[in-house]
Amino acid sequence: MRIGRIALRSILVLSSLATGDWLLGRLVLADGWFLGRPVAPFDPPLFSPSQRRVLEQIEAELASGQPKAGRFDAELGWCNKPESGFGEFRYDWAGARIGADPLERVKRPGIRRVVAVGCSMTHGEEVGAAESWCARTDAMLERVEIANLGVAAYGLDQALLRLRRDGWPRQPDEVWLGVLPQAALRVTTRFRPLLDHWSLDVAFKPRFVLDASGELVLVPNPASSLAEVTGLLHDQRAFLDALGDDPWVARARRAYAPRGSSWTHSSFAARLLTTVWERSGRDLEACFDAKAEYGRLYTTIVRTMARECSERGAAFRLILLPGEEDLRRRAREHGTWEDWAERLRQEGILVDDLAPALSGAGGEVERLFGPGGHYTSEASDLIARRLVEMLSD
Repeated sequence: MRIGRIALRSILVLSSLATGDWLLGRLVLADGWFLGRPVAPFDPPLFSPSQRRVLEQIEAELASGQPKAGRFDAELGWCNKPESGFGEFRYDWAGARIGADPLERVKRPGIRRVVAVGCSMTHGEEVGAAESWCARTDAMLERVEIANLGVAAYGLDQALLRLRRDGWPRQPDEVWLGVLPQAALRVTTRFRPLLDHWSLDVAFKPRFVLDASGELVLVPNPASSLAEVTGLLHDQRAFLDALGDDPWVARARRAYAPRGSSWTHSSFAARLLTTVWERSGRDLEACFDAKAEYGRLYTTIVRTMARECSERGAAFRLILLPGEEDLRRRAREHGTWEDWAERLRQEGILVDDLAPALSGAGGEVERLFGPGGHYTSEASDLIARRLVEMLSD
């Protein structure tokens, strides 16, 4: 009898817990949010109100019959269009950001042409046209002209693809690759919000994987049109067919299962645990670890760019452009990227690390970065002056 009473009580307790869990799931997580954050399942795979507004805007433009492509690029994901922009952010015939003047259409004799590729830290996202480090360096070097082909939020994969498509036709004598260490994981995904849930963009992109021989294999952008962007974000099964092998989907597949397809979607505890698991694992150090999958991929992209430069007779320079998070970490301990950079130097790749120059500027690190985390005019000037010194050595 005693065993029976214990069993009955256990059943009642478990039933109460299960019922409470179900009710919490229905009441607290009804809108898919908890404490200001989205909760799995992520169907659709959008993580913020701003992302939903961007999708609604794209849909409205498609419905009007006159969609504005904006920066959408079927090959690269997004890109600054030639002869576009306004104010301090204008782009010339080559799609390069205009500093003082557009890039010359024909290379002038005696002028060394540099093509700079990279992300927003190369582009100069929060400074005026003449204040980016590319524009300042150009102005300081009399016999050098720099085509700034940096694009906000690019990974090294997109930088390589942009060099191939838009950089080589400019016939550069040198190629400068700007690297933001804290953004290294961008090479892992083909949908920006999967990596960065608070990304302001709803943007798909290409990426590379490594084949059995360790060479790069391109996995194209899954959305070749704006209509395909909306289609992938309205049909979860189509999204999974296209991006089911994305590492951030693959490691937490239940978080991206179509809504209602799993019992976990009705459980308060299971949804929270799935959400916590999905957000974990974004290990930046893996991109600078020679033994890790992402480290091999990241390094191979750099080596491939260096090799292609050598084959075309162009000098290659890797410029490390640390963000605020990078500098703070370096102040506490060793910089995540520093051993990796040294290994590349030993391979014969020219590497310029701007961390010492920025860290040694004196004062608070905050003044070197704008509200969006990009370099201020002061930081751009420091970088340009240091690059001129390095080029003179």
